[in-house]
Amino acid sequence: MSKTKHIFAVVILTLLGITLLTSLNKLPNQFEYANSIYHHVVNNSISETGSLNFVTAILYDYRAYDSLGESTIIFGAVSGIVLLLSRKTLPVSSHGLSFIVKRTFGMLTPFIFLFSIYIITHGHLSPGGGFQGGVILGAISIIFSIVYGSEFDYKRYSPTTKTLLETSGALLFIGLGFMGILIGGNFLMNLNILNAEVGSLLSAGSIPFINIGIGFKIGAGLAIIFYSMIQKTFKEEVEL
Repeated sequence: MSKTKHIFAVVILTLLGITLLTSLNKLPNQFEYANSIYHHVVNNSISETGSLNFVTAILYDYRAYDSLGESTIIFGAVSGIVLLLSRKTLPVSSHGLSFIVKRTFGMLTPFIFLFSIYIITHGHLSPGGGFQGGVILGAISIIFSIVYGSEFDYKRYSPTTKTLLETSGALLFIGLGFMGILIGGNFLMNLNILNAEVGSLLSAGSIPFINIGIGFKIGAGLAIIFYSMIQKTFKEEVEL
């Protein structure tokens, strides 16, 4: 069964690689917008993407392949750290910090979470996006481990849950990329069929959904990296 899974994974990755290479040939010629990229983005970004945030339009439309590469780097970093530290055990307190700190952070957590979701879902309307909101989202899990102890974070947000969130975010990103091929002919092509009125939450085609995928992937990935450094550390080895 394990061998079958490995073969299946290799086949999927091979097909994905072929698709990406084929899609690269369909990208505009590098000289098509020579010396006028700035003017093209400023003058046409809103009409072509529906995004009021030009930076988001560039990251998830004009240069979406760059964002795919950045996500791949993060995935490689998470995989490498987990592999290197998979058998490492460190004595970290499971009791956390003082009662005052715990209650204070407990009251702030819902607001931090809502702020991260706002940054992720409004990245095409205002400064922010999946990368920025994902960092804030991942910080919640990291602070949980520091304030309440690693045991608290493990029981409520296990590594399996974090891995599932990261995988779901990546699959959403890749899935939207393949939908671009089916509908528009290019990988990660903006799906204008999802466009609403410019300035609304569901404007900018597939960009808001890509932001969501990136946000969960980045947030869960950073949390996994942190947890891998303190994993299997629920109790103090030495009682003081």
